[in-house]
Amino acid sequence: MTNDQLPVIRIDAIDPGLVKADEPFRASWSMAIPPDDQPRQLQVTFLTDDARLLLCDHLTDETPVEKTIQATPGQTVTKTTTLCLRLRKGLRNELSRDGSAAPITLHARVSSSPNGVYVSQGFDIEVAELATRTATKVFI
Repeated sequence: MTNDQLPVIRIDAIDPGLVKADEPFRASWSMAIPPDDQPRQLQVTFLTDDARLLLCDHLTDETPVEKTIQATPGQTVTKTTTLCLRLRKGLRNELSRDGSAAPITLHARVSSSPNGVYVSQGFDIEVAELATRTATKVFI
């Protein structure tokens, strides 16, 4: 199946603009279902590119955050999901010393069997009081 036949998901907005650890924030997103698709259930999962953070459901603390959507061919679904960031246990020196924010990227992934997986483009957000990631060094 080609990528133009997969549902396309996009993160549209984050509210508030500056995200704080352990405080809920809302991610508004939309998903376009191809018109030649069949009715089915799709699994939407939210992810971050920063391994220091866990992205959780704000009510249950479950991770990863997954939502099931009933998809109809040709439909565009628009939803808002409330998320929460938590710093992984056991990490040290991950808080910024001056209270500044650090950028991370949020992604949404659509999984549907048997057709495959589609991952959204990244949506950059700022996390308050998080140390900026250091550049990765690879030694050969």
